[in-house]
Amino acid sequence: MYKDERDIYFYDAITRVWNRKYKGLASFPHYELAKAIKELFDADRAEYIQKNTLQSTYITDMRLHQDRCEMLIGFADTVAADPTLNDRPARKRRFVKKAGGEGLEHSAHIIWHYENKANNSACNFYLEGAVGLRSTTIVRFLNRLLRAYSDVSKKFYVPDPEGTVDAAGNYTTIKTRPKIDLMGHPSQEFLKDLKRGELSELELYTETQRNKIWDSNGYAIEDRRSVMIKPNSKKQKLIPKAKSLLDGVLTKTVKRDYEYARVSFKTETNVPRSVRIFSSNYNLINDDTYVKKERVKALGGNLPNAFDSFYGPILNRMRGLAGI
Repeated sequence: MYKDERDIYFYDAITRVWNRKYKGLASFPHYELAKAIKELFDADRAEYIQKNTLQSTYITDMRLHQDRCEMLIGFADTVAADPTLNDRPARKRRFVKKAGGEGLEHSAHIIWHYENKANNSACNFYLEGAVGLRSTTIVRFLNRLLRAYSDVSKKFYVPDPEGTVDAAGNYTTIKTRPKIDLMGHPSQEFLKDLKRGELSELELYTETQRNKIWDSNGYAIEDRRSVMIKPNSKKQKLIPKAKSLLDGVLTKTVKRDYEYARVSFKTETNVPRSVRIFSSNYNLINDDTYVKKERVKALGGNLPNAFDSFYGPILNRMRGLAGI
């Protein structure tokens, strides 16, 4: 990738609601989650600093619209080596030493395109590729912000599903915490490798009973329920390629009972791969591997690794991909 190019990754954002006691609560609209994050940004609290390394993730710029949220997220890597620059034709070499708590900075533009304020279904989410800001990092960061907001606000309190009332006869509410996940749109490369590769192992799993107590004292809780599936060695010569085998295994009933799958397979060239997908549609879970991406070019000169505010050419090209 050249200095005036960027890769844009395509995801679906989905919202969930967490409560220790109740499962299956209705999710909040994407706009409400983005609005909560915007309030933290306006209060200069939209950041996370790791205690041991002092690596920082933070929102540098942010705009909230009725149909979308645009963010510029930064990452300061304090543990990265000091850079050395070399002008080989001129036989010049320059060493840049970081000072104090400085870290090498990178940034990524984001468009969270929920289309309207009421939407709580899956929506498009576009992420600029950047060092240290993979989709898994973005998800952890945004969920940390949502958790921090939930700890100081009652915005995400909901009526108790059991309909309990307090001494004054008012319906009681329970505290919930919204979460976001990203489902990567499968790239053509991923589907091609599945169609030509061989399945090694398949783990189907569900988290619908997560945190269910398994002992009388409450010391043990359930994490997930899973089943391991492997190709039948007695029919090795008859087994179809990975994609066809998966299509046969992932029936409507299986998709209902197991919402996730971990797929281990070997490509046509015998390279081992392992990905986590949603069993319903092959979308990838919080990952950049095999995610559909578009390279945008001619963005204007020698672009830096990071920006302190939105860079128009990148944001505008991302809006074009989103059809905005």
